[in-house]
Parts: sequence; C-alpha cells; structure tokens
Amino acid sequence: MRTRDFSACRAPQARTGALFLGCNEYRSPKAFAEQLITWAPLGRALKRAPGYLWHRSYYEFPLRIGLVVSFESRESLMEFAKMPEHQAIMHWLVGTSPETGTRSADPAKAPVVGGFIRILEAEDVGYANGTWRADSEELHMVERWQDQRPGDRRPEDLPDRLRATVTGVGQITALARALNPLRRRR
Repeated sequence: MRTRDFSACRAPQARTGALFLGCNEYRSPKAFAEQLITWAPLGRALKRAPGYLWHRSYYEFPLRIGLVVSFESRESLMEFAKMPEHQAIMHWLVGTSPETGTRSADPAKAPVVGGFIRILEAEDVGYANGTWRADSEELHMVERWQDQRPGDRRPEDLPDRLRATVTGVGQITALARALNPLRRRR
C-alpha cells in the first residue's frame, strides 16, 4: 500500500533516501585486477559510513565494474564521498596525484578510460505490502490509482494504441523468456 513509512521493511534498500549508481571501464586487465585490490579499504569504509544501508557491485564484459549503493540520505552519501578512502580511490582511478590533485603527466597511465556517477533520490511516497508495511500486515493490491504528480495518467486513461503497445511488449517479453533455453528452470 502507498506509504511514507518504510520502517517495517526488512530490506535496507527500502529505506534508501539516495542511491549512488556508477561504473568504470578499465584500460587493461591489469588495471581491472588492481581495482579489486584497491577496493578493499573503500569497501570497509563504506560499510562503516554513517547512513550506509546496502551495496552491490556489478560486472559488464569485458572490463567494466559498477557499483550501486544506497544511503539513508543525500547528505550521508556526500559525507562518505569526502572520506580519505574514497578520495584515494578516485585519485587512483583518474591518475591524479593525491598530494597535489593535479593530472598525471601521462593520462594514458590512468587505470580507467571512462566512468560515470549518477545520484538518484527517492520520493517521499512509495509502496510497501504485507509484513513490510508499518501500519498493517495486510497483503493486497492497491485498490485505486492515486496520482503522484500532476499530469500522471491513470492506467485506464491510456490511449488504446499505447495500451496495446504496453500489453504487446509484455507478451513478447514473456514469450522470449519462455523460449530461452538458458533460463534456469524452477
């Protein structure tokens, strides 16, 4: 049900106020492997940081590693970004001197060729159900649509052409999943 209180949610991600999403593409397999070693102190600092809730790393072939981290608030995320362990890995990634903050004489020696960071903030209102609801353990669907922002459309207000497209995509996706021989059978 629609709520502003996620205190009963056992999953820490539900209490996220700000989400960090980032990814780096490494210059070489050697730099990729060095990152795994360089990550250890940052990972420990991250888990100790005030406001930290949860994180996951992800890999993309051939040389990309990304990170998703949830914090209680944008302020706690920004405070973590100021920590020495975070500053050290950022200097290493872009090939700058931690002492002077200046670029390396040879930018080709930086371990990464590119990367990005996005910071996403949660809206005040969300949905929780069953035992994860703070107000009730009742498990059921939302009974009526409520506009979250001006201009939101109710599902029944979608034009027929758009509704057919959305339904068609869902049917095609379900068919593709059913026909995928690599899909793990349950």
